[in-house]
Amino acid sequence: MNLDVIMWPDSPWADMRQEWLQAEEYGLGRGWLYDHLNLNDRPVWHESYTTLAAAAAATSRIGMGTMVTAPNFRHPVTTAKAALSLDALSEGRFVLGLGAGGPGADSDALGGAPLDRAERTARFAEWTELIDLLLTRDTADFAGRHFTAHQVEIGGGEARRPPLAVAATARRGMELAVRHADLWITQDISQNPATYAGTPHAEVRRQIALLDEICAEQGRAPETLPRLAVLGYGGERPLASIEAFRDCLGRYAQLGISTLAVLWPRGEQAGAQLAVLEQAAAECRLP
Repeated sequence: MNLDVIMWPDSPWADMRQEWLQAEEYGLGRGWLYDHLNLNDRPVWHESYTTLAAAAAATSRIGMGTMVTAPNFRHPVTTAKAALSLDALSEGRFVLGLGAGGPGADSDALGGAPLDRAERTARFAEWTELIDLLLTRDTADFAGRHFTAHQVEIGGGEARRPPLAVAATARRGMELAVRHADLWITQDISQNPATYAGTPHAEVRRQIALLDEICAEQGRAPETLPRLAVLGYGGERPLASIEAFRDCLGRYAQLGISTLAVLWPRGEQAGAQLAVLEQAAAECRLP
């Protein structure tokens, strides 16, 4: 099982740099960074691509990615261009994480009419298709309902395409993951109460069964699509103790999850949780 961490862009760079170096020292696989304009009204919230470029320059081994970039305030052309640059600056350590984006401040920031869930899903389909096109072609032309690209040359091509990760918990998003992604992402919190299976573990199991069904429909071998579960948003507490982490590791490994991602510790319990994270990372590195 691989172990990744969700980092926080909410501190002075000197502090953030130390956290990235610490994560690399622990031997964590990747540090993922939220891509929002802000979160919970924090006074400091750095832009994700700029911050990841700084993290790439400060480190040499740890991977990095966006968790996740959404179309709420980003255009596919500029997003793909930034991804190519980050892939080069990090010497191949960058993963472009994509998600549909929800309502709220990010969605409202640039104006326009609010989108319902079905419209956001349709926009995400265009967004993902165009980003993949931009990253894999020398020149891209695209005319959709939400996005347009006219004879765009950003330096894309199969040899230079960074890996794509797609976060999805429902069929339409999973279909995009099966068609385009190198990694599928889910989390331990339900997005849809109507289909929620009752516990985070049962919900991820339900989603994996659906993902495998879609792989079969589209002719993709399920083992060619690695699966990442973010734990700590919802009911799971993997850093409460090393025993809690081992329990999560075992239960999610049985489901076929190949990577767990946990939240970089914050708050009163940060010291104790960092000790758990360090030990967990060491145990995940054992042969």
